[in-house]
Amino acid sequence: MYTVGQRWISEAETDLGLGLVQSVDFRVVTIYFPSIDEERSYSRQNAPLTRVIFKEDDVLPLMDGSVLKVTDVEEMDGIVFYSDGERQISEIHLSGHIQLNQPTDRLFSGQIDNNNLFELRQLALKQLSKLRQRPFYGLLGARTSLLPHQLYIAEQVTQDAIPRVLLADEVGLGKTIEAGLILHRLLLQQRIQRVLVVVPDQLLHQWLVEMVRRFNLRFSLVDRDMVEDGDDIFASGQLFLCPLSLAVHEDVGQQIRASDWDMLVVDEAHHLHWSEDGEQDAAYELVEELSLRTAGLLLLTATPEQLGIQGHFARLRLLDPERYPSLPQFMAEQKAYAPVADLAGALASEQPLSNEQLATLLQLLPEEADASTLNDSSVRGKLLETLIDRHGPGRALYRNTRHGVAGFPKRLPQITELPAPDSDDLNTGLEALHPELGLHNWCDNDPRCEWLLQVLATTGKDKIVLICHAAQTVLDLEQWLWETAGVQVAVFHEHMDLVERDRAAAYFADHEQGARILLCSEIGSEGRNFQFAHELVLFDLPFNCDLIEQRIGRLDRIGQKQDIRIHIPAFADHAAGRWAHILHDGLDIFTRPNPAAQPLLEQHRDAIEQALLSGDGLAELIGLLATERETLLAQLEAGRDRLLELHSCHPQRARKLAKEMTITHIEDEAELNDFLELFADAFGLELIDLGGDCITIAPGDHMLVPDLPHLPEDGFMATTRRDVALARDDVQFLSWEHPFVDQALELITSGPAGNAAAGYIDMHDFRTGDCYVELQFVARCPAPKALAVERYLPPNAMHLMMTPAGDLKVNDGELPAFVLPLKKGTARGLVEQKAATTQPLIHKLEKLGSAQLGKMVERASHKAEEAYAERLARLHALSQHNPKLSPLLVAEVKAERDAVLAAIKESQLVLDSVRLVFCG
Repeated sequence: MYTVGQRWISEAETDLGLGLVQSVDFRVVTIYFPSIDEERSYSRQNAPLTRVIFKEDDVLPLMDGSVLKVTDVEEMDGIVFYSDGERQISEIHLSGHIQLNQPTDRLFSGQIDNNNLFELRQLALKQLSKLRQRPFYGLLGARTSLLPHQLYIAEQVTQDAIPRVLLADEVGLGKTIEAGLILHRLLLQQRIQRVLVVVPDQLLHQWLVEMVRRFNLRFSLVDRDMVEDGDDIFASGQLFLCPLSLAVHEDVGQQIRASDWDMLVVDEAHHLHWSEDGEQDAAYELVEELSLRTAGLLLLTATPEQLGIQGHFARLRLLDPERYPSLPQFMAEQKAYAPVADLAGALASEQPLSNEQLATLLQLLPEEADASTLNDSSVRGKLLETLIDRHGPGRALYRNTRHGVAGFPKRLPQITELPAPDSDDLNTGLEALHPELGLHNWCDNDPRCEWLLQVLATTGKDKIVLICHAAQTVLDLEQWLWETAGVQVAVFHEHMDLVERDRAAAYFADHEQGARILLCSEIGSEGRNFQFAHELVLFDLPFNCDLIEQRIGRLDRIGQKQDIRIHIPAFADHAAGRWAHILHDGLDIFTRPNPAAQPLLEQHRDAIEQALLSGDGLAELIGLLATERETLLAQLEAGRDRLLELHSCHPQRARKLAKEMTITHIEDEAELNDFLELFADAFGLELIDLGGDCITIAPGDHMLVPDLPHLPEDGFMATTRRDVALARDDVQFLSWEHPFVDQALELITSGPAGNAAAGYIDMHDFRTGDCYVELQFVARCPAPKALAVERYLPPNAMHLMMTPAGDLKVNDGELPAFVLPLKKGTARGLVEQKAATTQPLIHKLEKLGSAQLGKMVERASHKAEEAYAERLARLHALSQHNPKLSPLLVAEVKAERDAVLAAIKESQLVLDSVRLVFCG
């Protein structure tokens, strides 16, 4: 079978080129591949090798660089000799770089794939075409609930240019998720590559976890060790997460400035300080410098105007300094919005318009407004859309509030007075807020521990989340609860790695056998959400209102279906107890998200500290804080821009988008499960059904490819069910946008696997041995993926099928029965028998298919022109009425249109795969 000097090709790695038999024994054959200068050894019994013998008229490159057009083929002692009429060359002298990857080459050289690989390839092409044409491609693959307001913002800000926006949703509405959706979509579409995210130090872990768990975006964490090592931090990698304290470090800041970025993200952007007199902090200076030369900029803050109109303007000028040149001009524009905002609110509420509002409407929309039709809800809806488009706040600012987004629970705080621990070792100063720190066996003397047992006893089987300041407190409580009452708990603290945290979260989430209580250190209020629990214990209270809100926000989020009971132990006549009453009665931090709380704490910090430690003037201070709180809240409420809310989440459009995506996801789920089974079977992966809509995917013993980058050595556990993935952090959420699935589609469609196959059908109207010829053509376009040309010219461009009777079917050919697999030897024999008639037929069909390219290009160009004409018409109309819409946006869309049309004209139609289906 094997002879030294013969040429063979690897079926599994066709890119290795033409191999040369080096040695053969009774068990092993060794092949040398000149293209990579390596030897590979194979078992003689099941080697994935195909003998290569060329035919007359083939043109063969030789080792010396010349070529030979074959006129005669002769075999002597197992070695093939090729002649061109003048010279005869042994196959030993053929170039090792010859690759037989083309469908017809593989088919007629005996490299025939299993029929399931061909079917898998067609499925992958079909799915790729469907994905690339989705208007919301890139938004469906995140491990998130499909919430209308989040999807609407992400879709809106990514549909035209690279976004430069301020995301200012209230706490609990998911700004981080919105930013993640935006990044995920832009990265998947390859519109951006390098991203820098700058966040406050305490949010570092939250971002790291959210990006990995929800979006499969693995950021490199910038830490102090990197700074001390003196390395070039940003030289390798694309996605970086940097704490604010390090970003303003001189060495790190210089490296950030020296690097090129496609997108800059800044969380808690209200911490960037700027003033009209030119004073600004190092963080603002860094962001401003980067914003001037970075295409994309996302600023996140839950308090856009909380720190004053000046701070709000400071952030907007980072996004567009030309649009926001001066603070006085900006303030004048804000005042001019008042009547427009009132009108928008009236139209949205469907209340009768006042005479003043009607006059404003006729002035702003003279051509569209008709007083006689204002009772028609559909007319009012269209007027509201036009008003938002033409006179709204533009595309630099998005803000959703709980006024406009339903689904939030009530908060039910319960403060329990307890006697303070009797100990001479109690901490003093603000450390008294955490009296257990540094003490041994403190649980035996702390009434909060016995109180916690009572909470466990009175809450039935409800899950409880307990959050405290320090990891040591968590460990001490865990030990005490087990030793005292045999309570099994899950723990969550900063000394655990991500895998351990996942297991703890999964143990707590298990409603059948999981822990009833989860003990978290402060890190438990970052990065994880526990909407399935509604009992929260604030074991201690940090001297930071935002941090307390962050703790409560782990449960008080969209998706929480019950009111949240907040249990707060307070020591009587003690700093910790006084602080609890200031927070509840003075700052009102427990009953609702309160944007006034932290500013008031900062403003009265010294007085609050003194009252905490001494108790003097406590009642008066609480009264003062309550009064100022209501005044500040009234100011914030009065400044609430209804027009901005409607612009940020158009209710009808947002609900329609969410509904479409939900239906699509349900359809995807079934199709993806089928694809995964086919892919695992074809490529030799192990796929095991674990029940509960979960599977494991792991490398098999006989994989068709040596490794897959997104498949760990020990595999991974996954689900295609969104609800399961949201409830379990220990399983990956598989969608068509997941890196593993995306890589699988790329692997199938970019390589030769499945591009040459044979099968048979046993139900037909023809003679046994007749065959159908199937050809699949793809459109290949030399354009960056970011242009998304596939929206207009899908990859699976054309399918041709010739029946045994000679009938040609285009794009609608269906075989009369299910195609059954053939053994490889049988398939090779049948193909060889039909080669004389099918080879010229396929060549003819290739030419016929290629002739259709012009019509395809014309149709695709027309489709693209129509789509861009609609976009440009809307942008042009908006730019005439809304000065906040930059004319540069219109120019960028025109440039994108021209690039797309040019790329379509350069497209090629290529034969992707061929299959012969024999009549059995």
